[in-house]
Amino acid sequence: MDDTQSDSSPPDRMPRRNADYRWTVPKVSAFLKALSECGSVAEAARTVGMSRQAAYKLKARLDGEKFQSAFEAARQRGLAARAKERAERKKMKERPPSPWDGPGLEALDHLRSGKKATSEER
Repeated sequence: MDDTQSDSSPPDRMPRRNADYRWTVPKVSAFLKALSECGSVAEAARTVGMSRQAAYKLKARLDGEKFQSAFEAARQRGLAARAKERAERKKMKERPPSPWDGPGLEALDHLRSGKKATSEER
């Protein structure tokens, strides 16, 4: 056993040189901005280099009404934005009206099917 350390004292640890593992004020505001854009806590936390669990621990630790309401408002804005994007994508997937559809265009059915018109069809 080493004589310089006793059994009761914890081993000396080197302090971390960077503070990337901590929540800072700029990181919290960037997280809230990202949350208001995407609506996903996990995705917003990843954008600032944190985990989803760390974001929820921050929310629990900062048990003030101001942060709680900011967190939920940002999340609701993000969910609304995501729903709007989904609706726009769905609208884009719908088939636009075709110039081949409409009254009086039955005579052009042969063009739609790819067959040549016979003299009987004309």
